[in-house]
Amino acid sequence: MCMREIGRVAEVWRYPVSSVGGEALADIAVSPQGVAGDRRFGLFDRATGLAAAPEKEPRWRPALFLDGAGGDAAMPQIRFPDGAALWLDDSALEERLTAHFGFYAGVGVYDGVLEGGDLRFPVISNRYTTAPLHLVTTASLDHLAGIGAFSELDRRRFRPSVLIESFDGEGFVENDWIGRTLRIGGTEIAVTEPTRRCGMTLLAQPGVVEDPNVLRTIMRHNGRNFGAYGTPSAESRIAVGDPVYAES
Repeated sequence: MCMREIGRVAEVWRYPVSSVGGEALADIAVSPQGVAGDRRFGLFDRATGLAAAPEKEPRWRPALFLDGAGGDAAMPQIRFPDGAALWLDDSALEERLTAHFGFYAGVGVYDGVLEGGDLRFPVISNRYTTAPLHLVTTASLDHLAGIGAFSELDRRRFRPSVLIESFDGEGFVENDWIGRTLRIGGTEIAVTEPTRRCGMTLLAQPGVVEDPNVLRTIMRHNGRNFGAYGTPSAESRIAVGDPVYAES
């Protein structure tokens, strides 16, 4: 297989609790099942049992002002805007979440994610099938910022697993990767499909203003797609600074 170097890893991210902010790390452990410690837990409405949906329900939008941390530990934390950090099994967390959202909110574990389950948490159903790895490039960020005339376009809007600093290429370069193989460090990744975007891209979060034009511009210029999903071939690690190669 002929490969050419197209960039390097600028950032890697993990999201221990779905729908809240993630954590930028020096490296992440990956496998065909995904990023270790990623999206095992999720917020849910304790009155209905339904998982949080910030992209659809405005009442869940304060989730983006929380952060999840410590995903490789047995028990992650949620950090609040006032700096407080509570373990997910802390008895005080439910009260803090309810005060933050203004309704009876809690944390559950996604069905099938933790082997054998965890009796400390209710089991909840995910609203979508999560992809193992989510890839976004600086080339696409720059292109979208240019055609949309955005004063800022924070990569956090797109919740990447891996942000790739592009060495060459312009436009939505991930489109050309679909059906091909990337190599990041020592990890081969089959790029399977484009990332179809939802309302999460337009929501406000710390230092980022709400802007519906982000999603409108993606829909107008790239058929609602931005970034790409991929599947690692084996267990490995991806680190900041790793070279990125694409199949020619």
